[in-house]
Amino acid sequence: MSKKALLIGVMCLLLISAGCANKADADKSTSNVRATETTEKTVDYTSLSQSEKNELTFLFTRSSQDPVSVNLKIINRTNKNISFINSDFILLHTKSDKVRADKDGDSTISSNSTKTVKNLFEDVELSEFQTVGLFVYKNEDNELAYSETAKLSSRSSNLTNSSLENSYKQATKAAKEAKRVTKSTSSETEDSKKNSTDTNTNANTTDTNVNDSTNTNTDSSNSTDNKTNNNNDSSSVGTVSSDQAINMVKSHDGNTDKKYAVIVDQNGGTAKTYTDSNGQSVYWIHSSDSDGSSGDDWTVYPNGTVMHAKPNL
Repeated sequence: MSKKALLIGVMCLLLISAGCANKADADKSTSNVRATETTEKTVDYTSLSQSEKNELTFLFTRSSQDPVSVNLKIINRTNKNISFINSDFILLHTKSDKVRADKDGDSTISSNSTKTVKNLFEDVELSEFQTVGLFVYKNEDNELAYSETAKLSSRSSNLTNSSLENSYKQATKAAKEAKRVTKSTSSETEDSKKNSTDTNTNANTTDTNVNDSTNTNTDSSNSTDNKTNNNNDSSSVGTVSSDQAINMVKSHDGNTDKKYAVIVDQNGGTAKTYTDSNGQSVYWIHSSDSDGSSGDDWTVYPNGTVMHAKPNL
């Protein structure tokens, strides 16, 4: 092979090598740009897929004093920056329809990083944590964690805890039933007042020729009827004794090895009942293991509804 041909061959190899290197550098640059664009993308939490939501951890930590403040720690393991509107964090609870966060502004958690929002909730009544609640973002489609009663910290992983789920559902059901009973009682009271007014009106329009003794007998009869109606209204609510309340809890709990006792109200009400936030007299039943090592709380309503939680006082 001549020197000239050899030289041409070497030059061709050099050109090919340089072209491949430039292409590799270009591909690498394009890849870096795409990765940067993906990492730096900021989206609202609600736009994430469920698998992406599972890559975030939420830790709500409340103070022990009353009123309560709550901090939120968020761990973001996705390749996106996640944004939240602080006031859209909500605690759903049985005592009130919802408790909305007090913090203004937005919070953004960068990809693969952690952020703590101080005092997300402030001045929350301690009673809001006497039964299991649910932290959500905007609505119940975005569940974040159950608020636990026995712990100051509630982590998003507790959403798989069947005991907390059942307690929350029972508490919600009992609260709805209590509101229904309160509304029904109020309606019955209004009907009773209306009937009393109608009775008085009818008595006033009675024929004036009726003698005084007849009027007296009529008034006496009306008075007797009213007493009977009042007694019927009272008995229709139903009564539950403390022993019956304990037996109801035993039936729901299904553990014959536990001890059960009625918590006595030392701050008002009757000796063995408390007045809850809806104005109803309820029993507070405490159950404990036979050795007294651990315990649990229950609420029994006058209509026989049993709630696996402390009363909402």
